[in-house]
Amino acid sequence: MAESSEPKGTPGERQFDAEAAYADSIFRDALGDREGSIMALELALEAMPTNAPAILSMGSVLYQLGRVAEGRRLFQSLLSLPKNTTEICQIIDEAGVFLTKFGAYQDGMALYRAAVKRYPGVSALFQGLGYCAGHAGLHEEAVAAHERALELEPDNQKLVSDLGWTLLQAGHILEARKTLERAVSMDPSDRLAQENLRFCERQAARAKPGADGNSQTRRAPRPFR
Repeated sequence: MAESSEPKGTPGERQFDAEAAYADSIFRDALGDREGSIMALELALEAMPTNAPAILSMGSVLYQLGRVAEGRRLFQSLLSLPKNTTEICQIIDEAGVFLTKFGAYQDGMALYRAAVKRYPGVSALFQGLGYCAGHAGLHEEAVAAHERALELEPDNQKLVSDLGWTLLQAGHILEARKTLERAVSMDPSDRLAQENLRFCERQAARAKPGADGNSQTRRAPRPFR
C-alpha cells in the first residue's frame, strides 16, 4: 500500500520540525552551502507547507533558479494563509520587494494588488505596491497607492517623502515640491528628501508656464480601488 503524502506527526511536532529545518537553511546559507540550504528549505516545507518564512525563502530561490512559475505559486500561496499567521503582512511585503528588485514587476503587482485587498489597513503593503508600480512605470497607480499609505499613517515622514518622489515621477511637479517640502520640514536630517526636493526645484524651474508642474490647481487624490 502506498504511503500517505500527508506530513507525519502532530501539528506541534511538524511546526518544530519546520522551524528547525528553516533555521538550518539559514545556517547553511551563511556558510555558503547553497545546495544544503535549499534541501533544508524543502524539508521545512515538507514538514509544514504553510510555514510562511520558508515559503518566502524557497519562492525567492525558485525565481533565482529560473523556476518562475513554481516561485510564483509559492508567493501567491502566502495570500491564502490565515490572517493571524505570524508577521504575514511583513512576509508578503518582503516577497513583493524581492519581486520588484528581481524585475518581476507583473508578478509583484499581482501579489501587492491582491494583498491590499486582503489587508486594506496595512500601509506597508500600499507603500510596497507604490514602489513596485513606480518601477513598472505605472506612475498614477503608484501615486494612488502612496496616497492611501499616507492616509493610513498621516504622520509617517517616510511615506510623505515617498509620495513626493512618486508625484514627481508622475509629472505633478508643483504638488511634488509641496509634498517634499513637507517631508523635509518633518525631518530636516533626511538627506534623500532634501536631494529629491532640490531635484524637484530644478525640474520646476525648467517647466513651461501652464504645464502641469506650474499649475495652481491641485490635483485631486485618486481613489484607490
